[in-house]
This record gives sequence, C-alpha cells and structure tokens, in this order.
Amino acid sequence: MKVAGATPSAGRAALAGAVLAAVWSAGAAAQPVSPGELEALRARIAEQRARLDAQDRQLLEQRARLAEQERLLQELSARIRSTGAAHAADVGGAPAPGAPAGAGVADTARSRAGSPAATPQPAVAAGPEPLRPRFEGARVTFGGGLRTTVTTTTARMQPDATPFLVLPSLPGVRDGTTKIDARLSSIFVGVEGAQLGEFRLGGTIFAYLFDGNVFSGQYGFYPGFAYVDATSRDWRFAAGLQMDVFSPRIPTMVDRMSAFAGSGNPGNSFKPQLRAERFFARGADRLVVQAALADALPSNIEPPTLRSTENTGVPNVEARVAYASGAPHGDGSWVPWPKWELGLSGATGRFRTFDLANSFSSFETRMSGVALEGGVRLGRQLGLQGELYQGRAMGPYLGAIFQTVGATQRAIGSRGGWGEAAWWWTPTTHSHAGFGIDRADAADLAGSGVSSNRTAFLNLFWDPSPKTTLGVEGTWRRTVYANGLDADGFALMLSSELRF
Repeated sequence: MKVAGATPSAGRAALAGAVLAAVWSAGAAAQPVSPGELEALRARIAEQRARLDAQDRQLLEQRARLAEQERLLQELSARIRSTGAAHAADVGGAPAPGAPAGAGVADTARSRAGSPAATPQPAVAAGPEPLRPRFEGARVTFGGGLRTTVTTTTARMQPDATPFLVLPSLPGVRDGTTKIDARLSSIFVGVEGAQLGEFRLGGTIFAYLFDGNVFSGQYGFYPGFAYVDATSRDWRFAAGLQMDVFSPRIPTMVDRMSAFAGSGNPGNSFKPQLRAERFFARGADRLVVQAALADALPSNIEPPTLRSTENTGVPNVEARVAYASGAPHGDGSWVPWPKWELGLSGATGRFRTFDLANSFSSFETRMSGVALEGGVRLGRQLGLQGELYQGRAMGPYLGAIFQTVGATQRAIGSRGGWGEAAWWWTPTTHSHAGFGIDRADAADLAGSGVSSNRTAFLNLFWDPSPKTTLGVEGTWRRTVYANGLDADGFALMLSSELRF
C-alpha cells in the first residue's frame, strides 16, 4: 500500500510499485543485491523521479487554475442572484397580475419577497485554503516479507535457528535440534521526500523480528537499516544505521542471516554511519567510490564472553572502490549479476576492552582489515563470486570468528575467504554451492578461543512468483577450538517467503 502527501496519480503509484518490487525482488529475495546493481537501480529510479516530478508540477498548476475558475464562478453566481433580487424589488410598485384591486405596493412586495425564487441570497465567499499535510509531496512505501524457516541439525549449533558455530558434544546430552522460526520476517518502510536541486531526499527503515542480538534466539524488533539520504545521479550522502561499507558482498544462501559470518565473510553487520558515495557511469559500466565514518562496534551479533567492549569515541574509517561492467541479466543471461565486478575495501578503528575476570582491567585495541571481492557471470546460466580478507581484531566486522583480543590482550590476527558457484536451471529456479573458512592466529589465541570455522552449503531456490520464494539448503559446519576440541555437523533448512 502507499500513502502520498500530494494528489495520487497513476505515475506515482507506478513508481511506488516499481520501488517496492525492485527492493523486494532483489534485496529481500534469496539473491542478494550487489553494490553495482543497487547503484544502477538508484540511477533508473532517479530518472523516473525527475519525470514524475515534472508531471506533479503540471498537476499542481492545473489544480491552481481549476481552483481560480471555481472561485470566479461562485462570485459570478452570487452576483447574478443579487441582481435578480434587486430587479424584483424595483418592479414591486405595480400590482401583480391577478392581484385584487387596491393591492398596494407593500402587499405586492411582500408577495414577491415571499417567493423563494425572489429571495435575495448572500454572496458565497471564497473558502479558506485547504489543509495541507505536514510533509507535502512525501511518498511512503510500505512492504515486508513473511518468512518461516525450519532447521534440523545433527549437532548442537549456536544459535539453533541461524547457526554460526558448532558446539562440542557433551556426555549424556543428545545432539541435534529442530527449530521452527519466523524471526527472519521483515518490515520495510521507504520514504521519498522533497527534491532539493539535483538531490532527492529520502530514507529507509528495514527491520527483522529478532531482539537485536541473533545469538540470543529471541524475538523482538531490530532495525537493520534506519537512515536518511540525499541522492543524485552522481552522489549519495547518508546518515544512520546501514550495512558496512567494508566487505559488503555476501553468498546466496537460504540462511542469509549467517551467510558465512565467522566462516570467512566479514562485513555485512549494521552500524550507524556517516557515508558519502560517488558514482561514475559510462554505458552499462559503473565505478563507485565509498567512504564512511562508522560506530566502532556492531550491536546485532554479540557472542557470550567474559569481556566487555566499548568504543573510544573515535569512529571507524571505512572505504571501498568497486567497478562493475555490464548490466544484470545483460546479453539475455538469467544470472542477475553484472558481467564482471571487482572491489577492494578496508576498515580501521579502535575500541576499549574491559576484562571482567581480572579485576576489570582495561586496554585499548586497534582494528584493521582489507578485503578483495569479485564476481563474474559466464554465459546464460553460470555465475561465480567470492571474497578474501585479512585483518586484526576483526570481531566487530564478523571476522576472526567473532573474536577481537586473545587471553594475552593481543589483537587476534585472522584471514579467510569464501567462494560460490551459481547455476540457473530456469529463469525462476537456481542452485548455489559454496565454501567458506576463517582462521585465527594460534599465537594470538594463547590456547583460548576458536582457532578455525568452516561452512559448506548446497541449495535450491524456486521463485514461483516475483513475490514468493521457496528454498531448501543443506550445510556442513566444522568448528575447531584452541583447546583441541573439534565439532562438526550437518543442518537442513527449509524456507518459505511471501513478500508484499
């Protein structure tokens, strides 16, 4: 549904529908949207907005002319009624036809004045200006996705609905769980505001139904996106809760919440940011340069620990440059990726740690990381993508298997990566297979923590309609702990999603 501050029009309804369909068919569907696809979509929407804004101005001018014509018509009608009443009073001295002899002027006047047709009517004054909505011209689009997953595992995993790690077996405790979950249902609100020069103001709220920490396994309301932005053909400025600029690429998984986090795929966490982006386009090729000042710590993934971390008041610095060639689905391909894409990103910052197990001693840690990403589609049906990263204390960016500092207060170094192969059987049926691994430096762990974590998956998606996706996915995970424990297990996830 859509709520508009100005008079509805077919053009604006089409725009709202296009925005919602594009966002939810690309972003909320099983296939993630690459940064190049997202910027190309923004450029097309900006062009549509410019045309619709011109139509809006024409409609407002027509409304003003119609209002003026209606006011003049009301005044003319009032003058005609007043003139008719005055004329009736002027001829009132002659007896009306059929009046009795001796009927005087007063009687005739009373007779005519009593006739409704001759009764003078007051002039109708022009009414006050109509009330205008507080945010006139703003367009609001509501959407969302109803998503249910059923996950069955052969081992104890953390958390049980969106597993990241495999927990060691316990004597006398039965391994394996089955979880029916709807926390990945989502709600979307998009706002298109005023046009300021070449910039269109807007904003987005996108929330899941978990309580803000996916490790808790509880329901709640957590905004993944909550930001305002100003976008033109060449620039975008944004402030608020957004996904990391650093390492934004993700694999195409049914379990898109875990999405190799802790298994070689850093980034994809949500942080408050001040962001600037510059776009360069030439035909179907596109270069994007991004930079952001971000909060030092994420809030959506907080593994249990005896340490407490906080930011130092200095924001993280993130930067990325990416080049994409070719439009998604170009050359008749079924693969919704650019022909090829290459990106390089980095992040640096620092945070403070309090050790709750050692008289609350505190120390400061510097975080840094770099990631190389890429993707390519080959022919009509095959696509490949992946990423490599290396860094230190990358826990705030879901690297280093969510770890930051070892037992000796050393920043934990880590490296990892992932790869995916995708095959489209038909335009609406596709499979994806991938593998990811994350390794932490043993010397930095000092015998405590997780030394490696890896995940492999194979899935099948069916999109019977643009608003519906059904998926099934098998995964294998193995987690190796620094104290020598080793745990692995399989999981099967079924998913159904209806977007609106």
